Amino acid sequence: MKTFCISIYNENYSFFENNNLTPVGLGNSYFGNEWVNDKFENDISSKNKNFGEYSFHYRLWKDLLLNNKDYEWIGFCTYRRFWVNKNSLPPKNLEELSNSILKNIPSEWNGYECILAEPIILGKQKFMKLLKHNFKYIFKKPTLLINRCTIKDHFYLSHGSFFLEEAIKLLDKNEQDKFQKYLNGHEFNPHNLFICKNTSLLNSYYTKIFNWLFRCEEIFKSFNLDTYGKKRIYGFLAERYLPFWFKENSKTLNWPYIYFDTNKFKK
Repeated sequence: MKTFCISIYNENYSFFENNNLTPVGLGNSYFGNEWVNDKFENDISSKNKNFGEYSFHYRLWKDLLLNNKDYEWIGFCTYRRFWVNKNSLPPKNLEELSNSILKNIPSEWNGYECILAEPIILGKQKFMKLLKHNFKYIFKKPTLLINRCTIKDHFYLSHGSFFLEEAIKLLDKNEQDKFQKYLNGHEFNPHNLFICKNTSLLNSYYTKIFNWLFRCEEIFKSFNLDTYGKKRIYGFLAERYLPFWFKENSKTLNWPYIYFDTNKFKK
């Protein structure tokens, strides 16, 4: 299994490598030559602040890093979200994290093509949280005060309605209704974490997601995206689309991940 670990900090390279993770450095920090990055001819590294980890995914797709590779599984985690063995307890330090990180392919994965992060289950939102994030939306949809939040509501509250509504119009016609139905559900697999069975499936996803995100970019390029909730707008859109696409096009399995900010523990 090949797992890329994406970080915005030039820290803990040896820890990642010693745990069978390929360190990837993105953003404004300096990273040495030992780190994989998002830079190559015709890259989109300058757009990293809006695309997030997808500036690296673009390099994987276009710079032929996946060509002629017989990987059985290709996965992605980050410096603060890691795939772990089942029944792992929350780690208190790097040593405990190391013992929890998933390093081998579990037998439960047999017959599956994509592994997704355990889903966030959206329930009724607290009034103060609604007020803090987007009080105007409460007036548009007061039922949020008594009903469960949908995936679409969750996006609107944090990022506004315009971007998602316009983005949906740019999907292929045969996907728009299916995606709308998915967005009316109450759970999604978060953080753009996934592990893919093979490069063929991964390349199919990359073709779809980048064609869509670049269409969105043409519509959104005149907007100021440096504000709260909009800075990584393309990453946020992809976060909702990713589980939808893989569930439509492959056999998926949910798997546990753990939050642990390794940047707070230098090694």
